[in-house]
Amino acid sequence: MVQKWNDNLRELRAQISLPEYLFWWASRVFMLLYIIQTFKGDHEWINYLLPVVVGVGTFAVFLVRMLFPRKSFFARISFHLQTFVCIMCVAGSAGNYFGLYSVNGTLHYDWILHLVSGVPMTMLGYYLLVAMNGSKTKLTPQICACGSMGFSFLVIIAWEIFEYGGDYLFGDSNQRYNWEIVPEDPFYDFFTHSAAGTAQLPLADTIVDMATAFFVTIFTGVVLYVVLKKREKKEAAHTQEQQKEEAAAI
Repeated sequence: MVQKWNDNLRELRAQISLPEYLFWWASRVFMLLYIIQTFKGDHEWINYLLPVVVGVGTFAVFLVRMLFPRKSFFARISFHLQTFVCIMCVAGSAGNYFGLYSVNGTLHYDWILHLVSGVPMTMLGYYLLVAMNGSKTKLTPQICACGSMGFSFLVIIAWEIFEYGGDYLFGDSNQRYNWEIVPEDPFYDFFTHSAAGTAQLPLADTIVDMATAFFVTIFTGVVLYVVLKKREKKEAAHTQEQQKEEAAAI
């Protein structure tokens, strides 16, 4: 176990830059402040549990690599994945910590959160795909992009099921069951104008959340493909150059 700990620390130092590592710890400090704020209030037990679980998520990659055997693909997950996990943990918790979830709020934070979630979710899928593949075969940029987007789509759907389950089991309003139509708010009216009354607001909320994350996932997948394709061409050119030098030396 000690050797595994040291090996993981060695790989962490090799993979992660100092700014990235400092961002991890900034995320952990923020989550600690959020947990303290939560425990000072009066909430249902689930509202105490969730911040703690999310806070542990800021250590997720190292914990997973330590808990699973070396032969498991989980033990091969890149430490870069932790950066995207921290982004999701902080972004999801900041809304409650700073009180950004508001129908008439200028940020319309929930919609923005779903909008940008496609980026870390797609990258999360990419690093998991690379870890599962290992080093036996090289994945093409097409496979990487499509597999990463597929993972993001899965999470998008699973999240909406989670919101529905939370509303059903705990009487929450993640899908806007207790909202009213606010026509004077252009942003709110634009995304819910198809709702014929408040009874259809949960449906409008679910579709808008899924659609925004869907299109950002597509965009991120395309960018990922372009980046990987350029890297592939650069590596191929480098290999050709090496082969020419070796042939000339002979």
